Amino acid sequence: MLRPRWMAHGAVAIAVVLLSAGMASVAAQTKPSPSDFLAFLDKADAAQLELQNGKPAAYKALWSHADDVTLSGGLGGQIEKGWEAVSKRLDWVGTQFSQGTNRIERTVEHASGDFAYLVQAEHLRYRVPATGAETTRDYRVTMIFRRESGAWKIVHRQADSNLVKQGGQ
Repeated sequence: MLRPRWMAHGAVAIAVVLLSAGMASVAAQTKPSPSDFLAFLDKADAAQLELQNGKPAAYKALWSHADDVTLSGGLGGQIEKGWEAVSKRLDWVGTQFSQGTNRIERTVEHASGDFAYLVQAEHLRYRVPATGAETTRDYRVTMIFRRESGAWKIVHRQADSNLVKQGGQ
């Protein structure tokens, strides 16, 4: 049975809402995230900085290589699905940045069992390789993680630059 494209994307959104709702009740109990997840986030932050300096390998190593991974990147474009597409996109992203720095403001990070998520703001400063121009970008980001063979892996990242609230039109 063929499903409309919106249903496939809607399924991801519903999964995020359900995962968040289930984890929210655990988060309300104020249990800290496991130390292995927090250590993984430190590793992810360092790898992201490498990505913003044109080196995607360390960041790519943190991703699941499964067919269900998704990336909705902050530079726009289509939603990438599956490791092959996500891997190619991350390689391309690495070509868009040089001499990067960032500041990350975590709003929430939470892990429960084999699943985890985070919501954060990212503030990037970098040079555009093609022109050498210094520029900045600010993103709001949601990421989903799962344990695979005992190690945390990124399974979804969504980033956008909609940090300024806009009214309806």
